[in-house]
Amino acid sequence: MRRKTVMILLPLLIVALLIPLSGCSKKEGTLVAKVGDRKIYAQDLDDILNRFGVKFNSADEELTEKKRLLDTMINQDLLILGAYEHNLGNQEEVLRVVDGEKDKFLLDVLFDKHIMSKAVPSEAEIKDWYVRMGEEIKASHILVDSESTAQDILNKLKSGANFEELATQYSTDPSAKRNQGDLGWFTWGSMVDNFQEAAFRMKAGEVSAPVKTDFGYHVIKVVDRRKVEHQPSYTEAKDQIRTLITERRKRTLLQAYADELHKKYPITVEKPTCDFILKKLEYTYPDTIGTTPRWRNNFDVNQLSKEEKDLILGRYTGGQMTIGEYLTNIRRVPPDKQPDFDKEDSLKEMIFQMSFMNILTLEAKAEGLENTPEYKDKLSKFKELAMADVMRNDSIPYGADVNEGELQEYYDTHPADFTSPLRFNLIEIQVADSGMAMKYRSTIRTEQQFKDIAARETLRPGKREAAGELGVMTRTQYPELFDAVVNLKAGDVAGPIRSLGRFSVVWVKQRLEPELQPFNLVKGRIVEVLSKAKGDSLYNDWIKEMRKRITIEVYDDALAKSIDKEKYVSRDTTQTN
Repeated sequence: MRRKTVMILLPLLIVALLIPLSGCSKKEGTLVAKVGDRKIYAQDLDDILNRFGVKFNSADEELTEKKRLLDTMINQDLLILGAYEHNLGNQEEVLRVVDGEKDKFLLDVLFDKHIMSKAVPSEAEIKDWYVRMGEEIKASHILVDSESTAQDILNKLKSGANFEELATQYSTDPSAKRNQGDLGWFTWGSMVDNFQEAAFRMKAGEVSAPVKTDFGYHVIKVVDRRKVEHQPSYTEAKDQIRTLITERRKRTLLQAYADELHKKYPITVEKPTCDFILKKLEYTYPDTIGTTPRWRNNFDVNQLSKEEKDLILGRYTGGQMTIGEYLTNIRRVPPDKQPDFDKEDSLKEMIFQMSFMNILTLEAKAEGLENTPEYKDKLSKFKELAMADVMRNDSIPYGADVNEGELQEYYDTHPADFTSPLRFNLIEIQVADSGMAMKYRSTIRTEQQFKDIAARETLRPGKREAAGELGVMTRTQYPELFDAVVNLKAGDVAGPIRSLGRFSVVWVKQRLEPELQPFNLVKGRIVEVLSKAKGDSLYNDWIKEMRKRITIEVYDDALAKSIDKEKYVSRDTTQTN
């Protein structure tokens, strides 16, 4: 089975933690530029591109994009130097922004220490993964909830029962009724660890003992094995494999770390608060008790007074959760996953998940990560980015003022920017048969006849109720219909028009010619355009002056040599040495 995360809220937190936070640690390595006494490394460029998943088709394309990015980073460093000159590091706005982000950088350091440092695979592990990906298997499985049920199924198979019939009858995999447990062909890395380790150890025709995963217990049958055709070279594949292994490990490590913290920060549920809420539910919604399960929380948090919202529902070492916080957060959880207030264990689990970020922050502080060089460096770099932002938007003269004459001149010289496009108001009859569409086109004489038929027969979803009216439309909305009527006038009929396997006949109710919008209606847009243009011009002038004043050195040769050209070279043989 392909991997899933079993907890409810934790996956959202995992996603948040897997995204690198701003202010990466300083990297030593290939120096590609100096801006005054500030240094930019090739790894800094790679960090940014990797963060956004940027891929290239050639070494030349990568070099071109990195030169462009390097130029942007040089400008950023110039802004930072300008911010220091203006003493923006002590500005209240900067200090407030930095203070609000401190906990995020603590979590970043915590994540590096407990997860990331253990997640990146070695070259040998990547090579081993690559070799394993050279073979694929075809397998089926039967998924059940308990080991005893899996063993019973295995016994039935040993007695001669048909695997596909048992999969259809017993498997909890939603697709089993359709595919009888068939998973098709898959390579190493496609399934969760325990499943794939068991499956790839088996020979064709073998059936496994019960295999436990987060999904439940599996009985696996390997149908066939074969070599993968046209496997990419190791050089081409290694970066993708490294990323794949890293991401899988991060999730596994984070889940294990969460389990560890669950034991270290046990949740205590306040039973009096639970009893109060249960009575409040019964009093506020008497008709739902006994018919609608209480965990559906048909309970508006606004029904509670401030004092009631502040009642403590759960406690853990260093923190707590009020009933108000809980009822607000529970709205994010699917109704069938919301625990009842008299189910203590389920409630503890939910409170832990809701408090996970706070618990991580407590743990980071308990480990003294606020005093580490890594944390201080990240915070310092983020502060500089905040300073640069203030410098760019507030300290460089922006020149936003524009006069009426400039606005009018721009309006007069850019009419296309303020002219509405050609539009049509159409009524459509959409049918499955071209002959029927042709019949309607040749027999309908009035708009009302057209609408009456559309109200009964048009196949476009949601348009029978509207009697086929599509409303005022541009080409973007219905390109095939628009192109068919572009030269028509009101009262004309077009069709049949083929679109997505169906046929349309349309009545042109109205043709709306392109129209220049009045100056007063678009004046605000022109102010924005001209203000930005002036601001950009002043910024570019400021950057030019800074580039004259600050010594900038760019090492183009070093940047070119930092690019791994080998990964763009297709090879016919497997390079694993």
